[in-house]
Amino acid sequence: FNLANAGKQSTYGVEIDSVFRPADPLPIAFALTWLAPTYDSFEGAEGESGPVDLSGTRPAGIHEWSTNLSGTYDFDIGSRQGFIRAEWLYESEVQVIENVPESVASREVNVINASMGLGLTDSIDVMIWGRNLTDDDYLFSAFPSVAQAGSYSGYPNQPRTYGITLTAWFD
Repeated sequence: FNLANAGKQSTYGVEIDSVFRPADPLPIAFALTWLAPTYDSFEGAEGESGPVDLSGTRPAGIHEWSTNLSGTYDFDIGSRQGFIRAEWLYESEVQVIENVPESVASREVNVINASMGLGLTDSIDVMIWGRNLTDDDYLFSAFPSVAQAGSYSGYPNQPRTYGITLTAWFD
């Protein structure tokens, strides 16, 4: 492995973050980010075939577009409070890292998460949740495999996951 730091990198972008409340128990949150990063100077970077000059190119791992949209509906059942929440996360396609070919390690994230919770008593809450309900499959990171020329290794994201969380408070 060759750890190298860019001489200079600049990033320009726009971020929007808002919350809309069409009804009192239903806040809808929306976030959008657009980024335009550039290596202003990066000589001696680790490329697919050895050292390269990445000056003037877009850094790997930084997506151009990302969005997050979520809605939470709060409700009461008798004296108990509950909620239902859904979330969508999107990140545009990006090469994961410079020294692994884009055909091997690029990712686009398109994930839906959801949860539902209810206060059972004054000191016990329960929540049922699902993460990555779209079962989106991508690599968080990748790297050339050690002592195996032409091979690559990587770390995948979490698959579709379900769970129940029980929370209790004790005096």
